[in-house]
Amino acid sequence: MRLSARAAASLVTAWAAGWFAVMVIGGGSSWPFFVQGAHALADAHDRVAGGLHLYAAAPVLQIGPLAFLAVLPLLPAGPAAAMLGWQVLGAAAGLFVVYLVRGLRPERDRTRLAQAALYFVPVWMFLAVGVVHVDDVLALLLSVAALRAARSGRPWVTGLLLGLAADAKPWALAFAALLLLLPGWRAQLAAVVVLGLVLAVAWLPFFAGDPHTSAALRYTIENRPVSALRVIGVRDPRTPPWDRPAQLALALALGALAVWRGRWAAIPLLAVAARLVLEPGGNKYYIAGLVVGTLVWDFVGSRWSSPWWTIAASLGLFLARWVPMPDAWHGRLLVAFFAAACVLLLAPAPARASAPSELGHAPSPAV
Repeated sequence: MRLSARAAASLVTAWAAGWFAVMVIGGGSSWPFFVQGAHALADAHDRVAGGLHLYAAAPVLQIGPLAFLAVLPLLPAGPAAAMLGWQVLGAAAGLFVVYLVRGLRPERDRTRLAQAALYFVPVWMFLAVGVVHVDDVLALLLSVAALRAARSGRPWVTGLLLGLAADAKPWALAFAALLLLLPGWRAQLAAVVVLGLVLAVAWLPFFAGDPHTSAALRYTIENRPVSALRVIGVRDPRTPPWDRPAQLALALALGALAVWRGRWAAIPLLAVAARLVLEPGGNKYYIAGLVVGTLVWDFVGSRWSSPWWTIAASLGLFLARWVPMPDAWHGRLLVAFFAAACVLLLAPAPARASAPSELGHAPSPAV
């Protein structure tokens, strides 16, 4: 059954409202980190832990300054009211992600997108409302917007949006392969320059203001039993020194290969999958980035009539985290999902690869 634009939007919005009501009860487990960081950033008079000393004093805050700045305007209302405000904004951001994805291939049946959104929404609501990770919400929203800008051939906007995404959460640089979608090396170079300037404006003041900020680059987390990293044989108790660079390199390599193979719509999916297969942490909200990628692929790239990638990610990786099973099985599921995503690059090439300037008309394999 094909849905009209209004019916599809109403269905997804009502579904999101229902999940918001579920997640808002007892939600906000990560919110204190954002309150702490925002207050510290605003306290420029504190020469030990405030202002530009923020990351030197609290390297545990692996959150970009843009996320703290985004939280600041709501804090005068009080931490609880500010958190509710960001829960509402984060939920709305999820709906806007769906809207942005629709614009990547506007001629396609909206019913397909509505079906995928039914599985996307609960995972997104857990991120935005359940744990309230403002940085990931901003990074994912801005990265999808950057993908739209790249497909429209707008280098300055693409570089700006991707830079802001990394200013909210540095791992968003994993999406940088989308710059290859811009038409011609001059446009790509312009986007890289803008991206570099936006990163410099946000991050260089901290390194210049306190040389100990570099300690935040060396901060490590526990290599948890549920991680895919343990499954592939890395037994280090905490993040190996090579891990973060390897995540970025793998994401960029797979993204570039996706563009070369005519599967640009797989860039977000492959970028997040590359990060998670080498991720020592095992937080449930990480899967939100993956379902953003599957949402893009299921609507734009896949020829299947059902959103099987989003279903697999939301049920097999997210919902499965509440199913009693040995920890290692969660890592194995993630490794299997990563391997399946890589198959997108090995399938027979499409008949014709569309030019980057042709919005949303890239053919794709039946995967």
